[in-house]
Amino acid sequence: MDECSLIQRLSAGDTEAFGTLVDAHQRRILRFAARMLGDADAAQDIAQETFLRLWRARARLRPEGDLGCYLLRIARNLCLDSLRARHVTEDMDESADLPQPPEDRLAASVGADALAEAVRRCVQNLPEPQRVVFVLSFYEEMSYRDIAALLGCPVGTVASRKYQAVEALRRRLRPWIEEEATR
Repeated sequence: MDECSLIQRLSAGDTEAFGTLVDAHQRRILRFAARMLGDADAAQDIAQETFLRLWRARARLRPEGDLGCYLLRIARNLCLDSLRARHVTEDMDESADLPQPPEDRLAASVGADALAEAVRRCVQNLPEPQRVVFVLSFYEEMSYRDIAALLGCPVGTVASRKYQAVEALRRRLRPWIEEEATR
């Protein structure tokens, strides 16, 4: 069954259609929230609240709308509220020390885990406007046009924020990049 039909059924209060839509979008919302917050448990809470809000708004839904974009917008706003409540305002240069690259090849597998953790921390410490664009573009593979529509800003702003995010990540991950270049 196509999404338009499911949204129509959801609008009428069909819990089966709701469950199908949750199943279709839940992984993406969880993944997005986890990358925005850096906390899998908090991401679960964000996803639950996102779908609760979908249920509450079911009568106002338009079948022709982009439900995925609508859900990401809700999740983004919930993530921002959560971050504000936690007072996350660390500057990237003031963030906790990142793991260092491995010094020998035997440590390469441990180094891959450490690199993944370093990237996760760096993304988590990006300023929110850059982080949301980076997560949606890189991890969720959304186009700049779709991100701009979701955020309500020009495509050029999305491109600029992505560029700033990538440059900040390059600066912060420079030890890792240099280590790879010497191998």
